[in-house]
Amino acid sequence: MSEQPTTALQADTAAVRALLLTLADRLTNENPDEPITETDRLALCHELTRGDEPLHSALRAASVEPHATGTRGAYAERLKHRAASQAADEPSLLDQYAAASQRCVDIAQQVGVRHCDEDPQWRAAEREAEAIWKAARAAGYTSAELIAAGKPKGGQH
Repeated sequence: MSEQPTTALQADTAAVRALLLTLADRLTNENPDEPITETDRLALCHELTRGDEPLHSALRAASVEPHATGTRGAYAERLKHRAASQAADEPSLLDQYAAASQRCVDIAQQVGVRHCDEDPQWRAAEREAEAIWKAARAAGYTSAELIAAGKPKGGQH
């Protein structure tokens, strides 16, 4: 069973990288020569995230399935490599929310504020911003942080 890729909207990439490294450390420190199974991986992902979404799904997607003949230690090395190879400059949820909010402002300026609700592009941008807001709140960002990040750029209010 292969996990579907998790989008950046579903979890903060820095949090997922940290969880990958935590998982790798645990596998390295607890019976590294023992085999690792898919069931073990899923149980550890659930345990580390307490099943909280969207991090649970994001960790499952990022951790990939272990090789059938692999050990916990070898799998830990794969996870460390995977965490290290993820781009460090991927935008945080705050940056994503700021960009989504700016798209809403830009579209509102194009179509006029009174016509936003009638514009499908604006409605899509609003839904995207709302999804990012929810993911960021679930990842622990405060409303104040999100409001500050989402303030329009260029002196607009």
